[in-house]
Amino acid sequence: MQYAMQHYLGLSEYHLRQKQQEYPVHYEPERLINAHLLVCGMSGTGKSYQSLRLLASAVQAGIEVDVFDVHDELHGIPGANACRYSQATGYGYNPLELDNDPHTGGVNRQIEYLLGLIHEVSPQFGVKQAMVLRNLLVDTYALAGIYPDNPATWQRNSITESVRKQLTDARNWQALKQYYPTLDDLKSYGKRKLTALTLGGDNKCLSALEQLTRHYKRLNALQGKYAKASSDDELDKLGKQLASSKEHCTSSYAAFIEAMQTGRELEDMLKYDSADTLASVLQRLELLNAAGIFRANPPPFGNAPARVHQLKALTDEQQILLVKLRLRAIFERHKQAGATNSGTQLRHVIFLDEAHKFFSKDSSDIINVIAREARKFGIGLWCASQSPTDFPDSFLTNVGATLILGLHPTHWQMATAKLRLGKDTLKYIRAKEVVAVQLRVAGRAEPPFGNVIVG
Repeated sequence: MQYAMQHYLGLSEYHLRQKQQEYPVHYEPERLINAHLLVCGMSGTGKSYQSLRLLASAVQAGIEVDVFDVHDELHGIPGANACRYSQATGYGYNPLELDNDPHTGGVNRQIEYLLGLIHEVSPQFGVKQAMVLRNLLVDTYALAGIYPDNPATWQRNSITESVRKQLTDARNWQALKQYYPTLDDLKSYGKRKLTALTLGGDNKCLSALEQLTRHYKRLNALQGKYAKASSDDELDKLGKQLASSKEHCTSSYAAFIEAMQTGRELEDMLKYDSADTLASVLQRLELLNAAGIFRANPPPFGNAPARVHQLKALTDEQQILLVKLRLRAIFERHKQAGATNSGTQLRHVIFLDEAHKFFSKDSSDIINVIAREARKFGIGLWCASQSPTDFPDSFLTNVGATLILGLHPTHWQMATAKLRLGKDTLKYIRAKEVVAVQLRVAGRAEPPFGNVIVG
């Protein structure tokens, strides 16, 4: 059963010092403009301790919790199950599973989302590589009977690696089509295409095509020179070269047609650009999956109300990919469930450790979408970091509660400008004793920060 969350932060320092009154301060997300929360404090200010207290209160209130723990320090939440992602554990999620809503999901939507994520973490991933990966994904889905223009084909079951191996070993291809394809299917298909482009039976055809392309380029160059020629000798010489070049083009084209075996050679050359480009895409997929985060082995969280995703063993790139794929899945699930009855109820907390590393300036980024739209679906985005200066203004101005546990003086000037936080308030913060708190209550003017004596 879920209850309205009320988390005790501490006593108002103003009331205690000035009025000798014990005035308790609570974090009550359903009374605020939204359930988003920002916890900032440099090392040694009690950030992990306060975060664990908040998360324990959320679990106690019956709220679902997903914690993305960069430092593997937040597993002590009562009732939580923790899972470490690494090459050794092999736990992960299948990135080829689809949102089957015909309005918000489908093949094209998932492909564009994956390409956007990869480009975000790998800016060097160029246009040609993106085109090749897009075509690989479309073809891999098609092999499973899943087509971009047919929503009726989007519904499939999730598969685990053990089930996939069992069906593959039995060569039960029809049964495999009941499930979503996996990254292994994508890589396997890509390797078959790479073989066809380099060592396969249609190699003669592709060699003839490449030779035809070279001769055609030479013919174009000669035609340009012929148009600019002025003397009769030069025109005569270039005319003979043009005739010879045309003969080469004709014979090369004939060789290409003669060598065709599947009829798809030209299509594959156009779709996959070159063997080198396809090989670079496959190498990129191998690198991204080195830690196993895209393996079809869901972590063993069971029915735990709180799930701690331990990310320390992953690279920054892998952490970003995993977190954003999971955030999108969480958001889409609650979006399909619809808005809460009250519009303010908190039913799911997403906690991001070192949260600033996951933010992007792109307004369509899933974190920015959650920050803007998730309130009515009952999602609270809780972010922890060393300084609020690392976050975009769009988030800082749209967060229901902010806790400042202690900032390094070098961050004070920017923090006061971004948060309208007085230096006197910062000055009286004492690590693990006094924190600055701002609670934006719905329907009221924006309040100033106040100091709170924490327990």
